Amino acid sequence: MYLQINELLGNAQVVQAVIIRAKERGLDEIYWMKHFGFKQTMSRTFKTYFGTQMGVTAGSIIDKNANKPLRDRSGLGSGVLEVIQFGDRYQIDNNRLDELQALINIFNNAKVEDQGKVMTDIIDYLVDDFRQCILAPHKAMDIIVDSLRSKGAISESDITQGVGLEAFSLPANLISPATSDKANFLTYLRGKMEELKVKYGKYALMEMSRSTFNKNIIGCSEFGTTYKSILGSKEEFTLTSGLITQEMASQVLQGVGLPAIRINEDLVQMSDGSFKQIFADNRISLFQKDRQGDMRWYQTYEPTDPVPTKVYTRQDGGMYIATQRTDEGRFTEYMAEWVPEFKSPNNITIFNLDTMNA
Repeated sequence: MYLQINELLGNAQVVQAVIIRAKERGLDEIYWMKHFGFKQTMSRTFKTYFGTQMGVTAGSIIDKNANKPLRDRSGLGSGVLEVIQFGDRYQIDNNRLDELQALINIFNNAKVEDQGKVMTDIIDYLVDDFRQCILAPHKAMDIIVDSLRSKGAISESDITQGVGLEAFSLPANLISPATSDKANFLTYLRGKMEELKVKYGKYALMEMSRSTFNKNIIGCSEFGTTYKSILGSKEEFTLTSGLITQEMASQVLQGVGLPAIRINEDLVQMSDGSFKQIFADNRISLFQKDRQGDMRWYQTYEPTDPVPTKVYTRQDGGMYIATQRTDEGRFTEYMAEWVPEFKSPNNITIFNLDTMNA
């Protein structure tokens, strides 16, 4: 078998093999998938319903000869969502192509029984060229999802690349503690949890950044003076020990009626090489469960009416990856159309601590 670059990068099966290998490496975790799963939408713009209740209300007890009482169905709030279009194009530079050609030369000069191993080396080499295409829309969605989960809103400033993103927000329950609540913040949280329980039910966890945890939970004066615990045979711990972990704090606070603590330290690398913390500081978000909705996807148009010079491979969620040779060089590109649909955003409670720490 004799191989050329055009046959290699113009072969959809080879490109798909590269994509599969890149996914198998698992070099970058996709964070939004912890909370959402793909679900198709047949329209780019669609109506969505926000459930106001997570559980089923208790039924009525009636006399054996009585008629059943007429009950109202739990109310639903409505809104309109439109899928967000993600897309980028990347050029494979000449140095990479020279190195790829060197591998192809080894393949062409190898014995037939040895070509399989060289092809594996070629696929492994191409992984780095396709990895950005595969992950770019997922990383952008990581930023969007955690901005919504931590602030209840997303603005154009949260996404620093692209042509723009219209701001949108969730109908979440937003609470802003006052500066007077800072000294006894944990008591304040306990009181709020009792109030929220009547309207929203039980929360399973409260999520925050590491900075927020250090500053407002274990850094709260109450934690060191009031909320102490004996952990098995270990000695009583204090703030000065410097050994208080997320698990220790959760054990203490769950014992007094607060949800379990989860610290979110997820980072996304930006195009300039810097890293962006995607869960906002000075926010504590309360969730009733980890699965918070569906990632609605729309089938992109281009692969159904393909450009003749492009080779397409379809991915999960209606996304496609394409390769192309033009007179300007060789390119890889992707496109995806997604939007997160929160199923019960009005049951999410977010504490904005900016006002308390002002």
